[in-house]
Amino acid sequence: MLKNLALFLTALFLMFVLGEWLFPKFLGKLPLRLYGSIDKNLRILAQSSKKNTLPHEYIAIAGDSYAVGAGDWLEEIRGTSFFGSPSYSPAHLINEKTGIDVVSFGQGGVGSFGGIWKEPITQFLHINSVKNYHLSPPKYFLVFFYEGNDIYDNVGFLRKKLFSIKKGSLNKKTELNEVITPLNREFQKVLDGDYSGSLWKNMLFTRSLSQGISNLVKEFAFLNKNLPFYFSFPKTPISLGLINDEKTPLPMHLQGPPLFGIKEPGWKFSQAGKLTNPSEEFHITEGEYKLGLLIFERGLVVLAGFFPQTEIKVVFIPSPLSSYNLVSQKVSYRGYMEFKNLEEVAVINRRHAELCEAIQSISLARNMSFLNTTKSLRRAASYEFIHGPIDWDHFNKKGYEALSTDIAEMFLKPGGGVRTDNCVY
Repeated sequence: MLKNLALFLTALFLMFVLGEWLFPKFLGKLPLRLYGSIDKNLRILAQSSKKNTLPHEYIAIAGDSYAVGAGDWLEEIRGTSFFGSPSYSPAHLINEKTGIDVVSFGQGGVGSFGGIWKEPITQFLHINSVKNYHLSPPKYFLVFFYEGNDIYDNVGFLRKKLFSIKKGSLNKKTELNEVITPLNREFQKVLDGDYSGSLWKNMLFTRSLSQGISNLVKEFAFLNKNLPFYFSFPKTPISLGLINDEKTPLPMHLQGPPLFGIKEPGWKFSQAGKLTNPSEEFHITEGEYKLGLLIFERGLVVLAGFFPQTEIKVVFIPSPLSSYNLVSQKVSYRGYMEFKNLEEVAVINRRHAELCEAIQSISLARNMSFLNTTKSLRRAASYEFIHGPIDWDHFNKKGYEALSTDIAEMFLKPGGGVRTDNCVY
């Protein structure tokens, strides 16, 4: 029995040694099915939107789930492709259209702090701390700003991380003075992370095997959960968009631009750090909106400081409600903390224009290209749905194709693709 156990342990040890030797050689050729088993900070090496494991003279995408490529197209690919790595994201489509290596540092569910700074920097430094890998800075950075929830996510970050900075009314001076210092500390924490080249960090095969087993357990647990159902179509349509010159029903509770829900200025926090008025939890103030923009701007500043030779381009992605030509008087929308309500279309359009112009102003102030993809997406949405039919928070294949075509055209033009769009349609 002891002999059999020794043989088993020896075989297991040799398997892991062989795996550790072979795994880095095949990391860039792993099928999509195994993508989730890789260390999150090494996943760009396994992305199939580049020629080799390490990209060269590449475009990097930063942002939330839109930068990842989340949506119905990805879910369809996951269900049908078991061994290949087919296209499903903006990174793939831009790579195919331009021939340039493209990687995505995107992470679902993050705002500007995580999407622009924490994820790209953490992944970049982590990769460069692993043995035998040296990732050069990208030639271009595409920073995705998603109208539907980036400001809300930034406000959530403020309330969670920095809620104690201000109690009472806000004014412009104290706002900036009291936010920038703690915000800079959060930026610095990312740089102060552990990027040492430890033995465990370099055991890529063993870590991936462990992560894969963990993912299977989580996937099994996820299948037994009842998911919330947001995107219903009522018998009497409320939200209507013009598609193929016909008034076409849109589902309930679509994301739109950030809306203000509190007339009086300021934050009101209890001793526990929660909002004293429960209804306020579902909305943001004008002061919080401006601070949400500040986090986005500071993210661009520190990213440009870390990659001084990289050309940064800001890509404005409209929310679902801003992607269609709305022809109803009111629409059903879903806002901060999943709060659902009805709003006048005129208000939705006005808030969209204001936010678009704000992001444009920030980009111009930092000498960065500004791409407003709303025009191209509305053109595509005038013929067919570019979201859903299941996940209406993200583009489907047609939506990602329209987005990527618009972005790729910039790189196919002479002069490096400098571009400044407006917010007038």
